[in-house]
Amino acid sequence: MAAIEDALQAAERERAGLGHRVDDVMARAAVTLGNGDDEYLHREPLDSHHQDLFDVEIVNGQRRLRELGTAIAHFRFVKAAMQSRFPDYRPQAGGGEH
Repeated sequence: MAAIEDALQAAERERAGLGHRVDDVMARAAVTLGNGDDEYLHREPLDSHHQDLFDVEIVNGQRRLRELGTAIAHFRFVKAAMQSRFPDYRPQAGGGEH
């Protein structure tokens, strides 16, 4: 149970941190993107390069967030299954359980 709980908490922490980082990258990308309808026509090559890098970071971050969501759902399922299968289980004091 401790291993399941540790894995669940680690995945939830990673998801929270990554969610904040993806939001930050999206905000920075929006600033570099500009707000003109034809902004992409007059964008400097360096700005286009940075925009491409932001796009890659956002896509990778969102992919990892989906993976973490799936993993968290699985960890919660396994935890619930263990709790239903062993309802009398109580962690030992000082045994590393949460």
